Amino acid sequence: MSVMASMGSSPTKEVTAGSAGDLGEIHNWTELLYFFNHTLPECHTELSESTKRVVLFVLYLAIFVVGLVENLLVIWVNWRCSGRAGLLGLYILNMAIADLGVVLCLPVWMLEVTLDYTWLWGSFACRFTHYFYFANMYSSIFFLVCLSIDRYVTLTHASPSWQRHQHRVRRVICAGVWVLSAIIPLPEVVHMQLVQSSEPMCLFMAPFETYSTWALAVTLSTTILGFLLPFLLITVFNLLTVCRLRQAGRPDGRRHHLLVCAYIAVFVICWLPYHVTLLLLTLHETHLSLHCYLVHLLYFFYDVIDCFSMLHCVVNPILYNFLSPSFRSRLLSAVVHYLPKVQAGAGKRGSSSSSSTQHSIVITKEGTQPTAAGFYHHSTRNLQAPNASPSSVPQSLMAS
Repeated sequence: MSVMASMGSSPTKEVTAGSAGDLGEIHNWTELLYFFNHTLPECHTELSESTKRVVLFVLYLAIFVVGLVENLLVIWVNWRCSGRAGLLGLYILNMAIADLGVVLCLPVWMLEVTLDYTWLWGSFACRFTHYFYFANMYSSIFFLVCLSIDRYVTLTHASPSWQRHQHRVRRVICAGVWVLSAIIPLPEVVHMQLVQSSEPMCLFMAPFETYSTWALAVTLSTTILGFLLPFLLITVFNLLTVCRLRQAGRPDGRRHHLLVCAYIAVFVICWLPYHVTLLLLTLHETHLSLHCYLVHLLYFFYDVIDCFSMLHCVVNPILYNFLSPSFRSRLLSAVVHYLPKVQAGAGKRGSSSSSSTQHSIVITKEGTQPTAAGFYHHSTRNLQAPNASPSSVPQSLMAS
């Protein structure tokens, strides 16, 4: 949902500043919209808008349902075990909150696409929904960056001063990320307007005379801050982390290497097609000339690519949580905590024995002895890495 997304993907609704600059008789947005809807010659392509709307509806719905469940579970488990979730649990918790915010916007985009980009929720919702989406999108990406940097810093800086202040520093960084993510979308959101044409549409409507400048500035800032810079930092610090783990001689170094490759690959797969398409459409006619059919294909598939980028809300919980043995143990512990206990009528001794044994079997580590009933209240403490020598690598760094 960016400059191009707010324009809509139908060629009859495209509002490109480059075309406007070639039309001396057009002086405002109303005349320009009329021109595009009635007089602009189009390339004839055999692409079905109705089929695309059905596909988008299914994709949005699937991402919404799966992402909602996954991120709620991540938030629940990490919030419940916030004091015992490992060194980087704060970033993972905040990233899950940001991904949940993105997921909560999907029903609006789903209905908007189904209604052929007709906006039914008023002017305030037009701006607030886009703002809420952008703020959470940037937050999710920035927390990924923080996670990558902090993991490497913790591996290489084991000074007592850092050990004492690391939690406070992380809280300040998280607060700063939310503030920064709340500021970055403002230049774009202030130009979102509800336009009353044949039907109401929520569009990016910068001043007509400087539209191309605004569109290019917003697109470049989105690409640099939302992809290029984060990609560089995520790649560099994850690779440095892998090198550090190899130097430490970790026996599970291959697994960590594969995870790091997955972190980088998922980020590129989700975001690269989106930003390439956005840049091409923004630069078309003002800075470069694309073939008519290519332009139509880009506009047609833009919404699908935009929807595909939101898969990060589904993949992030898997990569950074569900693949972690530590998280799975805490999840089991949290679930066991709410399982119904054996009724006292079955006998005091039988109840105590069966319930405590059952809980301990589920959540204790191999080689440890089951404790008394109520063990599950403190089980996550027993799931931390064993005490290591100063030269070893903390297991909780890669558990997340």
